[in-house]
Amino acid sequence: MPEVQFLLAHGSRNPQWRRPFEVIAARLQVAQPRRRIVLCYLEMWTPSLDAAMREAYAEGLRHYRISPLFWSSGRHLQEDLPAVVARLRTELPGCEIAVDGPLGDSEVMISAAVQALR
Repeated sequence: MPEVQFLLAHGSRNPQWRRPFEVIAARLQVAQPRRRIVLCYLEMWTPSLDAAMREAYAEGLRHYRISPLFWSSGRHLQEDLPAVVARLRTELPGCEIAVDGPLGDSEVMISAAVQALR
């Protein structure tokens, strides 16, 4: 069964803030054409993670991966996201939800940041 990968960004009132995340989502979709890539937001923008996951569930998809586009694990990833995931696991029976660590924990991202800052 196909997997849906939800790229979870925070959200901002500034519409320009979204651009890098939209580019990441588009490029990842090209690189992974068999996986559905959905960019969603924790707050301030749509779709929310809740709405995006409910939509995938209504389409019959049951395998979900949440990839937080966050630099580190703060309150949102330690408290807010687990609460949302727990609620959705109850609301959407039979789904499998995997949650990645924050993108900033990736050695690839750390190395890219060091290269960009030289």
